Amino acid sequence: MARPDDCSPSLIQSLCSKEGFSLSAEQCAHLAGYLSLLMQWNKRMNLVGARHWRDALDELVMDSFHLSRFLHEHVLPLLPPAPSAWDLGSGAGLPGIPLRMVWQDGSYWMVESRDKRTIFLSTVLARHPLKDTHVFRGRAEQFMEGRKADLIVSRAFMPWKELLDFVQGHLTENGCIVFLSREPLKAEYAMPWEEVASTDYAVGKDRRWFCAFREKNAAH
Repeated sequence: MARPDDCSPSLIQSLCSKEGFSLSAEQCAHLAGYLSLLMQWNKRMNLVGARHWRDALDELVMDSFHLSRFLHEHVLPLLPPAPSAWDLGSGAGLPGIPLRMVWQDGSYWMVESRDKRTIFLSTVLARHPLKDTHVFRGRAEQFMEGRKADLIVSRAFMPWKELLDFVQGHLTENGCIVFLSREPLKAEYAMPWEEVASTDYAVGKDRRWFCAFREKNAAH
């Protein structure tokens, strides 16, 4: 018999619903599997700071659901119907894995240079396949060579202004880069980029921000 605090799909569905996110039974089953794997591997690899699946859900996974909402409201209307998306420095699959559980349009590449983390990501996808979602094992410079994305997502890959320089020329027309941040990003320091949208949201007693930029010479 399951204990009340087990990482069960039904409990996850209830917890997400309380935060305003309605997930299907299938999505919750995938999420329960991911969180269970994350906690198992975390004991050996220190993937995330959270030591309990509910902390990981509250402090990390909910970001992905807020991100999905932000993308649908502010960014995806600017992009092709099936955008190509890159997640640079994916680490433990955050925000990518939970994001792809609720948003599966286009292609999504999780780019990670650390071997053990890419093995973890590949294990998750092998057990919980997500549509057109892939892992690239190697440096971001290698992955980006000769490619362009419609959307780039970054949680903590490198300081945001450095990352703007790093990805310049690798976005399609109207392509956007979205930062997940613990502080607001000042658009006036982003030359030659412009802010498309930004918003903040609550995580417990803290606030976090999303900010989307695109190059100023983009067609719009």
